[in-house]
Amino acid sequence: MGSGWADGESDPTVNRSVGARPRAWGSIQNMSVLTPGELDELCRAARSLAERAGAVLLDRFQSSLDISYKGQSAHDPVTEVDHAVEDMVREEVHKRFPGHGVLGEERADGGPESAEVVWVIDPLDGTSNFINGLGVFACSIGILERGAPVAGAMFLPTNRHLRPGVYHARRGSGLYFDDDQVDCTAPDVQAASRLSTVPGGTGGVTGPAGRRFGVARTFGSAAAELAFAAEGSVQMALFDGPQIWDVAAGVLLCQEAGRAVFTRPSRAQPWQRFTHFGQDLSGPVLIDTLRGWHDALVAGEPSLLPGVAEDLRREQGIRASARRAVQRQLHLPFRRD
Repeated sequence: MGSGWADGESDPTVNRSVGARPRAWGSIQNMSVLTPGELDELCRAARSLAERAGAVLLDRFQSSLDISYKGQSAHDPVTEVDHAVEDMVREEVHKRFPGHGVLGEERADGGPESAEVVWVIDPLDGTSNFINGLGVFACSIGILERGAPVAGAMFLPTNRHLRPGVYHARRGSGLYFDDDQVDCTAPDVQAASRLSTVPGGTGGVTGPAGRRFGVARTFGSAAAELAFAAEGSVQMALFDGPQIWDVAAGVLLCQEAGRAVFTRPSRAQPWQRFTHFGQDLSGPVLIDTLRGWHDALVAGEPSLLPGVAEDLRREQGIRASARRAVQRQLHLPFRRD
């Protein structure tokens, strides 16, 4: 299979149309220590590993699995497939790029405690779907340079192409699916019929704002939802405090597809355009700092963000206040969703 890489822009211009790069993209590129050739090598490696991981996942899908649970939660399963895929990726990265850090969901951190380049791995995002025979899951491999996503690859068993494959991108390349650059044009349907993914139990938006928000969906895999936002199947993907391995690859896919990505550390702070994980871009990033990242994040069509995400937050706040008022009158305990 070919590499699929296109020549990127050296200093992208600023606009909010689909296909535009983030406003801070040029400054991030100027701080890069990776050459274009090194970026291409990382991209090819990430894509190859995602393809190998995908083959393992498809082979084990709907087979007998050893399932355990993290901590005391019966809602956070992990299988030997999660471990096998992450171990395979870690081993290959340590062999080919010994100076790089590795941060994965299932295993202890590997390599140096801080590094200029860190691989962030979710070997199987959507494990609950996987063990129940639902084909919405992903293997996500993101590569960060000083905390900024610079390359990513994600295996998906299903997508708008109706076949298993790997979405991949590197900084400035655009979005690719296997060997082909992706046409990220949104479906030609009324705004009220578009899909927006939200955390489980969130609901949608009513009233005039609801016509822009569309129909709420939750697919059970944050990585897959970001890929759906990148390819244009959903217009917005919203997450409350995701883990970094859920989103490290997907945010780059969205950026290279021309989608907007915003984050905010707390409800008291405004949405800010995403540029990087961690505190700054001046040097190596501590692996522990990346592991502790869990800001709210939203990605999708630039014309909608961050306004529609804020509409949803506001409506959920109003609903919660109304429930509290009713429950106080009925002398019922307040239940958080």
